[in-house]
Formats: sequence, structure tokens, C-alpha cells
Amino acid sequence: MAYNWSCEMTIYLEHNVQKYGMGRILYEALEKALHNMGILNLYACIGYPEHEDEYLTTNSADFHAHMGYVKIGEFHKCGYKFDRWYNMIWMEKLLVRMK
Repeated sequence: MAYNWSCEMTIYLEHNVQKYGMGRILYEALEKALHNMGILNLYACIGYPEHEDEYLTTNSADFHAHMGYVKIGEFHKCGYKFDRWYNMIWMEKLLVRMK
């Protein structure tokens, strides 16, 4: 019950439909529905490269920042794939400001 007011956000779009506003449309609809359900805090766990490469860029973090999320934490070299290490960041968006 302690975390009933929080939600982790994740959507995946195929590469060929990115940059057409679909992510924004989906996130805005999700945020509205979640707010109506009483969710107050949204979180995103995002793979993040020290240096962008052909497998991972900062696009997801940039998208979330554009949607009003702020970076609240980073884990260094915690994910290993494609023969390289990646960081992970956590981003947060508060739908309702607490007093």
C-alpha cells in the first residue's frame, strides 16, 4: 500500500514510428488516465550511455525531459549488453505537488 500512488512508465515504439509524436500522445493519455486513478508520481527507468552508440542514445532521456520528467538518480555501468556497459538513470514526474 505504501506505493499505491506511484507508477513506473514504459512504452516501446518501433524505430520507424519514432519522431512522429506517438510517444507524446501515448504518454499524455497514460498520464491523464493514471491521474484519474489517483496516481501522483511517475517514474522512468532508462538505459543511458556514457557515449551514444549504434545501440543506445539519449533519445529516451531527452523525450522524458521534454515531457516534464527530471533526472533523480544514476547507476553507473549496471547494464551489460552488446559487449559494453551502460548506465541507468531514473527520472521522475510529479503529477500533483504535495504540501
